[in-house]
Amino acid sequence: MNYNKFFTKAKEEGLEALELYITKSNQLSFSLFKNEIDSYSISDSFVLSARGIYNGKIGYATSEKLDASTIDYVINNIKANASVITSEDKQFIFPGSEKYSKKNVYNRALAETSPQEKIALAKELDAKVKSLDSRIQEVETSYQEETEEVMMLNSYGLKLSSKQNYAVIYSSAVATDETGETKNGYDMKILTDLNELDIEKVAKKVVEKTISQFNSGPCASGKYKVVLDPHCTSALLSFFIGGLSSEEVQKKSSLLADKLNQQVCSKKLTILESPLTKNVFFRYFDDEGVATTNKTLIKNGVLQTYLYNLRTAHKDGVSTTGNGYKGRTGIGIRAVNVSIKPGKLSEEQLLEKVHDGLYITSMQGMHSGLNPQSGNFSLIAQGFMIKEGKLAEPVSLITVAGNLYTLFNDVKEVASNIELQTNSYSVPSIYVKELQVSGK
Repeated sequence: MNYNKFFTKAKEEGLEALELYITKSNQLSFSLFKNEIDSYSISDSFVLSARGIYNGKIGYATSEKLDASTIDYVINNIKANASVITSEDKQFIFPGSEKYSKKNVYNRALAETSPQEKIALAKELDAKVKSLDSRIQEVETSYQEETEEVMMLNSYGLKLSSKQNYAVIYSSAVATDETGETKNGYDMKILTDLNELDIEKVAKKVVEKTISQFNSGPCASGKYKVVLDPHCTSALLSFFIGGLSSEEVQKKSSLLADKLNQQVCSKKLTILESPLTKNVFFRYFDDEGVATTNKTLIKNGVLQTYLYNLRTAHKDGVSTTGNGYKGRTGIGIRAVNVSIKPGKLSEEQLLEKVHDGLYITSMQGMHSGLNPQSGNFSLIAQGFMIKEGKLAEPVSLITVAGNLYTLFNDVKEVASNIELQTNSYSVPSIYVKELQVSGK
């Protein structure tokens, strides 16, 4: 379809500006059980999301089809939606940035690899996990691949596009020991190049994470020096970075409000946002069409900037930081490709420095057990004891409690073992001075 027809119709209907955000995607997914195909699906989707300014208010419309009726449907819904908006905030359709740092992150080789080759790869991983330990009873391996094309157009002539693809490979195992105790563990990799998949390494990690849990139980209650693995670090950091949202700051619902250029966490922490990193999470424009930039959020513990979209930037009289991304209720604020600057110590050296403490590998209940406004949390956790600088017996059925802001102020060391997580955060393990643990 000629998308210019949307803009012509919008002008005729009295819209001040119109923006179209078109997403086309296709997915391949399959899973294995007992090393045979358990499920297999291929799907395609099309979504046209539109925003328009009508009588000074912004309205929204979404359509999953594109035909002769779509234009009227979209324009009429924008007008109706805008007519019931009561917010007095100034709204924007962005004309465009002066410069965009576009990169090619689409891997043609991934797309051209046949489904049969992908299935063979998954079967090889699945079989390897099963073969590594006689206690492994069942293995399930799944593969998901998505290709997404985005095009953004607006009334001011802005035209942006991006195309990227990636795969997620997940393998889980169930193991039973001689006493009948059963444990399960998993590992997953997100990548754009299947040649980067080290089957031996992933399989060993799945098995180690599974069998290492045998004979686990709660440790004694008390305060412990703690090392958080990269997965736990990224999960907690995402809530902490949420406090940099200018929307939350303006509502005074963030504990980081009025903290610009002040110490907000440990001097050991330098935290970056790098949306232009060439990986699966690469973004060279946000969902408002603003060019993204790499930036330092926190330098040696000192807060450098809040995160803005067009609306919140206008309120504070500053420029947007290019962090406007779609949410459930319009354009919200999000950070992409966040990273902690790595330290010089390996994780093994970090454990040696702790000497005695607790190594946490899993925290559950983040969305119910962590209050992002106060920072207080109480989470079910598991991991291992640290004794004389080495990982010792496994620990489970414990609760760790504290405050998010206190925790990041109490970081004593940062390791060098950076790992990219599925929330786009690239972070290492961190050593925290102490956390309260409830066990036995």
